[in-house]
Amino acid sequence: MAPEKMKDRKARPTRSDTAGELSKTLIASKLRGYYDSIVEEGTPPQFLDLLERLDQAERSSAKK
Repeated sequence: MAPEKMKDRKARPTRSDTAGELSKTLIASKLRGYYDSIVEEGTPPQFLDLLERLDQAERSSAKK
């Protein structure tokens, strides 16, 4: 096959390329949705309390 014809063949998307791109877009959209829902939940108060206690422990050990 002539190089020009091979170049033209690669430039045109095939059905599988289009389906692959659609799959990637769908996956990215789902992941974005999951991430956004987790961010909206916020940080549980117990976890914030634990982080505060760890900060206090680090500060008190740094003073020694």
